[in-house]
Amino acid sequence: MGNDAIGYFFIILLVLIIAPLVFWFLSLLYAWVIWLFKDKKKLNESFSFMEEIENPIKDDYELQYKLGQSSRIILSLTDVKLNELKQLSNDDKEEGAHSFILNTKLLSNGRYFLQLTTNNQTITKQIIIDN
Repeated sequence: MGNDAIGYFFIILLVLIIAPLVFWFLSLLYAWVIWLFKDKKKLNESFSFMEEIENPIKDDYELQYKLGQSSRIILSLTDVKLNELKQLSNDDKEEGAHSFILNTKLLSNGRYFLQLTTNNQTITKQIIIDN
């Protein structure tokens, strides 16, 4: 009888204490995952390039982007190792559509990346220059 009482005690302990702690931990984990993906969705809606870049690019290229809210934007050109070659824009912009003319005549043929950064969030697009 003594061993049965100890077994029942551990079952009651499991049900009353450990199971609610596991449920609480899983609830926190679920809330964190929801928060993480909600921020990712918010990131994608806050700004974007308006169209896909058609490579290769020749001559001047009009880059169009859209902001979901007013903010400071940084538009930079990087090489394939993501070293910044040139900062094309570093301005405060209003909500809405904007454009920038990229003069490719000053660049060598090759692969580059355009990075649009705002509010510590970055979108990167590949461009191939073939003058």
